[in-house]
Amino acid sequence: MRGRVEPMIERLRTELNRSLFVPAPEDAFRFRGREGVVVLVAFLFLAASLELLRAGPTESIKALFAEDGPVYLGGALSHGFFDSVTSTYAEYLVVIPRLLGEAGAVVPIRYAPEAMNLGSLLIVGLSAVAVWFGSEGLVRSAYLRALLVVLLLLSPTSGLETVVSPTNTPWYTSFAVFWLLLWRPASGWGAGLGSAMIFLSGLSSPVAFFFVPLAVLRAVAIENRRDALVVGSYFVSLAVQLPVTALSSENYSQPSWTTNILTTFLQRVVEGAVLGLELGGEAWAEWGWPFLVAICIGFAAFLLWLGLRASSGRLFALLAVATAVVMFLASGYQRSLGALMVWGADGYNTLGGRYAMIPGLLLASAAIVLADSHLRAPRARAWPAVAVGVVLAVAMVTSFGGDAGRQMPSWKESVREGAAECRTKGLEAATVLISPEGWSMGVPCDQLESE
Repeated sequence: MRGRVEPMIERLRTELNRSLFVPAPEDAFRFRGREGVVVLVAFLFLAASLELLRAGPTESIKALFAEDGPVYLGGALSHGFFDSVTSTYAEYLVVIPRLLGEAGAVVPIRYAPEAMNLGSLLIVGLSAVAVWFGSEGLVRSAYLRALLVVLLLLSPTSGLETVVSPTNTPWYTSFAVFWLLLWRPASGWGAGLGSAMIFLSGLSSPVAFFFVPLAVLRAVAIENRRDALVVGSYFVSLAVQLPVTALSSENYSQPSWTTNILTTFLQRVVEGAVLGLELGGEAWAEWGWPFLVAICIGFAAFLLWLGLRASSGRLFALLAVATAVVMFLASGYQRSLGALMVWGADGYNTLGGRYAMIPGLLLASAAIVLADSHLRAPRARAWPAVAVGVVLAVAMVTSFGGDAGRQMPSWKESVREGAAECRTKGLEAATVLISPEGWSMGVPCDQLESE
């Protein structure tokens, strides 16, 4: 039996290394030394600028949005570092947002939003860098790889909900984890940095659960210690996060299945991957089901055509599409998203856009990888890559604009008012208003005394 199994495993490893876990080409674009540092800093600045431009550069950097305030900054102000970082929220560990809350707690309270938001922008930029390197084996075209990176920064399916948001930063790192699990690191320090991102992301979101099939295949294809470090960091984080989530007693939501979840998948993920949340929502409001069905059939047919004629990438596309479907439907059931996210006959909404972010990016990734393979075929065809690039670019461009909900109230003004209330009323804590309107958090008066 052993004599039969070993050749089968070896054939599987060979096929996986050929079709899925492909090393970067020898002529891959590289920057080293000071040049690499300059390029990295310039890219991180550009990535942060794009995020700020999308959410509103003046308001978003100075605002604490929703859970950023009472959950993460509030937790850092009221608990010790270890207690705060190891505390769960919504039934699972959220280490990265907790660390960003700690960053807000160590600066003067009036600058807490800037500290947390800049930290979030840095992590999002590093996630984009990880996607660039993680995809270099499967996406050889620098233009298509750059498109994939920008798609992460300006995800058209999520709307403005996830932009400049410490709370939602793990959605970006989780997509980076998907690509890092496909990566063949060429150096030990690169493997170490990638593994650190995988580990911290796994301790910050249950999204990593959906990558188990990919991680198992990656484990089968391990070739050296660098590969083992990447795979090991994933499974160690899973071994910590899984029991914490399973044993949680928070009861954040009551799981519920409705057919609205399937409808929402077509509206938010499939149509969103093609047109983006804003343009897709407007199309739905104008033309409804006939247009949605046409878009879904057209996208599926185009993806199938790409796969049948592609020289490689079919296994990746199958895995990416399957992961997108399972992730969204399972999340929709677990978080009871059917009634929340579905679009009715009277128009569309942007609620819950974060849940469509990674599934939409996975569908776009499948199209990009298959289109890239057409560029490397014996009879290279550029038009599929051009078509994919144009469609995704339109979806990203139309995702700009709208109201991010972070204009009012002013955090600094609210902090001054809270400090005045502490002095005049002798309180232990004051209520400070945050964005969006109607949200607030309690801040200990000893943190407001100097304001």
